[in-house]
Amino acid sequence: MAHRIPPVAHEILAAPLTTGAELKDWILIVVGNLFAAFLAIRAVGFFIKDEWGKMITLAVGAVFVGAIIWAPDAVQGFLTGVWGKVSGTA
Repeated sequence: MAHRIPPVAHEILAAPLTTGAELKDWILIVVGNLFAAFLAIRAVGFFIKDEWGKMITLAVGAVFVGAIIWAPDAVQGFLTGVWGKVSGTA
């Protein structure tokens, strides 16, 4: 009696195609963390020099850019809603 291998056992299945969402998320996380580290270094420099205005401006900008990097869908929804209120379409 010959021993047969089932047809599924020897077939090589191709990897499923991805949309690249995992790579995009990983890149955004890395860039966001590098951005946060850069801002922290700048903020410490402003704090040491007693440049409070620049430090506050940096913090406000950091919050805005950080929100865009770490929560792009929420920011897009928020800005779309604000634009709807301003333009009168909402």
